[in-house]
Order: sequence, then structure tokens, then C-alpha cells
Amino acid sequence: MLNPKPKILIVDDDRTVCQSLRLLFMTSGFEVQYIINPLNVVEFIDSFKPHVVLLDLNFSVETSGEEGLKILEEINRVYAGLPVILITAWGTLDLAVQGMKAGASDFITKPWDNAAMVSAVKTQIGLKEQKSEVLAQKLDNIIGESEVLKNIKSLILNVASTDAAVLITGERGTGKELVAEAIHDLSQRADNLFLKADIAGLEHFERELVGYRRGAFSGAVSDKKALLAQVGAGTLFLNEITDASFPSQTKLLKIMEERTYESMGSGILENVKCRFISSSQSDLRSKIEKRLFREDLFYKLSLVHIHLPPLRERQEDIRLLASHFVNKLNQSDKKRKIEESALEWLSIQEFTGNIRQLKNLMERVWLLAEGYSITIKELKKSFAQNHAKPETNMTLEEMEKSMIQKAIALKKGNMSEVAKNLGITRSALYRRMSKFGLTNLNGDEN
Repeated sequence: MLNPKPKILIVDDDRTVCQSLRLLFMTSGFEVQYIINPLNVVEFIDSFKPHVVLLDLNFSVETSGEEGLKILEEINRVYAGLPVILITAWGTLDLAVQGMKAGASDFITKPWDNAAMVSAVKTQIGLKEQKSEVLAQKLDNIIGESEVLKNIKSLILNVASTDAAVLITGERGTGKELVAEAIHDLSQRADNLFLKADIAGLEHFERELVGYRRGAFSGAVSDKKALLAQVGAGTLFLNEITDASFPSQTKLLKIMEERTYESMGSGILENVKCRFISSSQSDLRSKIEKRLFREDLFYKLSLVHIHLPPLRERQEDIRLLASHFVNKLNQSDKKRKIEESALEWLSIQEFTGNIRQLKNLMERVWLLAEGYSITIKELKKSFAQNHAKPETNMTLEEMEKSMIQKAIALKKGNMSEVAKNLGITRSALYRRMSKFGLTNLNGDEN
């Protein structure tokens, strides 16, 4: 909720712009000050104590935005958490990315829409007031205190309040979906749907994306609602975007550029209202070089790029993660305590499957532990049994078949849990089981 007189500081070398914005915000119930010389901006902030800063990126005749970015960095260094909205007549995607990476809360180009400008400022004030609570609640599932993870959390907070497309990359099991959900939960779209589309599990991603009417093509026996219609004004999470075919990539690019789509067979043009977040565990640059992925789509999807490092690059977080998983398991009737020596041993292990592998290990040990305490001995035994490296003479298909068999056994045939454990959809799991001639002997199809 806004204070009676929230304070706005405008920093722009154009006096006309300053006066125009000052009038706009004063008539909207704000207390406003502006400065034309940015050299004393930190001192002015100290005395005025604004709730939001509107900062021009370009001063004098310089148009690269470097001056504004340096001032932004200085504000963030001295007043961490103070929302800064960048304004510039030379708006480019590169400047927007640089600004958000440097800590900007939003990015607006001149000429601006008055209503949108006031709305953007009110949003930042509201987010600032809720920031402590939001951090505690919405980033709960992103566990770790390493420097790299702190930077990622900061970037999540900065980008969440915008509508920028976000690309999340990282090895399998690093938590890409968790980050996507956190961005959604922290955004203005939080009350709307977060819809995950597993590209690998969709036989015809393009058809699913835009939907179709009965009779639109051979086999279309009923209407299919578009993913874009299902998600509405929410967030569409495109999981493993590199699995999209080239025609589907072309269709997605057109949709993102024009913000419209047409369901097959409908003849009706619909507006796109959602935000796009995508993920990939593959090296997209390599895919682009091999002409397997459109370079223009890559830039459209990655206005903001968040890379999640593997667990081996932030081993200091392993203790926190292991304790977190045990605490969650302890919410049931059964209680366990992990010994300090066991945590020490875990912290120096290499988890090739990253957080997902660590989570599965802790679940297994917690379930099978003989006493109240989880010991090094039990961890080593389970680690050796479930996470041994595959034999070098196994083919890729043999390794995949073995992983599915182990997952079915571990999850006692619960196919929803098996699919989740493997990071694929149930339909994709069943196709792979059919391919390898596997059956669920446990008979639990939940």
C-alpha cells in the first residue's frame, strides 16, 4: 500500500523532461524532486530519501548509456534495494539487459505513456514495501548462500517485476523450473497461471502452442485449446526450448514479435497476453552454429539470461541443501537427524546429477536409515548403490533404459513420481518405456 506522499527523484539533464515528469507525479499524489547534474545524486538521495529514482541513461551528448549505468551502479552500491527505473530516448535491448544486470528495476523509453509511467513507479514502491517478506516466502525453494546464488537471487528480483523474456540455462537438475516459478511468483502475474510446456513431451509443439479447431487437419477430431489461451495473462514456461523443431521455432518467433496468433482452422486473430520464460540444458550457441536453432529467436528469448551453475561449482551450498531436504522429509510422522560428519562428507562429493541427485539421495537415505541419525556409513552405501557411474561399454540407449528401470524401482511404480524424477512428462515416459519394452511391474499408475 502506498504511503500518503511517496517520494520520487528524477535525474535527467533535460530540464523540460524533469518538469514534465514532476508535474505528472505531483498531480498523481507524489512528492517530487529533480536534479540535472548527476554528480551529486548520492548526496541528494541521502537527504531526500526517495522511494523510487527515475534515472536517465544519457547525459550531455553521450548516447551509449554508459554514464547512466555508472550512476546506477553507484546508487546500488550505496543504497542497495532502492528501486531505480531507467529512462532513455535511445532504448535498445542491449541497454535494457545491461541495466537490469546492473540492478535496475525497470526500463522505460522516451516518449513514455503517462499512465504506464505512474503505474511502473507504483509497482516498484509496492514491491519495495513487500521485499523482505517476498524474499522469505518466494525464494524459499532456492537454497544456498554462495556468492553466485546470491547474485542469481538478486537478478530474479530485478527481472521479476518486468515483462522481459527470460532464458534460464544450466545442467540437468540445477533448478531451472524453480527459478522460473520464483520469477512468476514475484511478478505482477503471480495471480495468473504458471503453465509449464515440456517441449520434448509434445509431439506437435506448434499445434499445441496455437491450438486448433476440429477438422483443421487430418486427425483433428476435436477442438484443442491453445497453450497461449490456457495461460492467459500468466507465464508460459517453455522447458527445454532446444527440443522445438525449426518450423516451431519460426512460429514462436513470429508470435513473440507480433504478440498475436491464430488457432489452426479458426481464422480469428488472438492477442498474446503471457510472459515467456524458457530453459535449456544444451549449449544454445553451439546449436546456433550448427543451424539447429534460430539465432534471432535466441535473442528474443534471452533478453535476460540466467545461468545456473552446477552443484560442483557451489559446493558450499550442499550442506544447506541436504539439511533442507531432511527438514522437509521430517514434516511427516517420522523424524531423522543428519550427523555433522555426514554433512561434511556430503559437502566434498561431486553430484553429476546436481540438486536433483542430492535430493534423491537424501530421500533414499532418510527412508532406509536404521536409526534416528543419518550417518556417513548409510550415505556412502546409498551413494554407491544409486549413483555409481555407468559402465563405459553401455550404449546411450542402454543407459537410458537402466535409468528408467531404477527410477521405477525407487518410486515403487508411481509413474507421476518416476516422470518427475527423470525430468520428463508422463507421456514421454510411456513412449520411452514402449521403446525399450519396459512395463510397470508394481502396477501403481498414479
